[in-house]
Amino acid sequence: MISSIYIFKILLSYLGVEYEINQLSEINQEFTNKLESYNQFIKHTQKDEDYLLGQSAVISRYISNNHNFSGKSLQESARVDDIVESVLEIIEEHVLPIINSNIINEEITKLLCTHFNDFENQLSKSTFSAGGDSTTLADLYLFILYDITLRYLENHGHLAHHFNEKYPHLERLKLHFLSNKSVSEFINSNNINSQSSQLII
Repeated sequence: MISSIYIFKILLSYLGVEYEINQLSEINQEFTNKLESYNQFIKHTQKDEDYLLGQSAVISRYISNNHNFSGKSLQESARVDDIVESVLEIIEEHVLPIINSNIINEEITKLLCTHFNDFENQLSKSTFSAGGDSTTLADLYLFILYDITLRYLENHGHLAHHFNEKYPHLERLKLHFLSNKSVSEFINSNNINSQSSQLII
């Protein structure tokens, strides 16, 4: 299954950022209280100052802001945030239930097609989804949504080619990110159906 860590790894791989994933099997009460209810966090160290971030979308934006990947203007950055939130909502409400239940029907397919139609229309008007002149976090999130949906359908015998034939701009976006060697290698080595049930976006 897709996880928050899965998204972070694709983002960091695309940006060429070295990272270390530390998974804790046991932590003391003091640290538990500090983390509160967070299920994942990123630790930032600057001189003698440390701080923690716990929300997935916030972590992604933090990484993107530090690598000029969030848009070059306030308007573009706001558009990036809007698309990221939309994609996360679609994953939570539609894609994850499909993967968890292993059920996809005509109603769900129509819902996904409606969302893909909207994103395809945006990309038909601008090379990049947020309307700027370069790739942003919004494009990467769209790619992840599109890619995991198609790969799940293909893995379960559904006609995923109907999707990529219908959405050439989303397909172009997919090919762009898969042309990144680090991203491609990571995705090819991580089957979305073999991930543990650890996703809390």
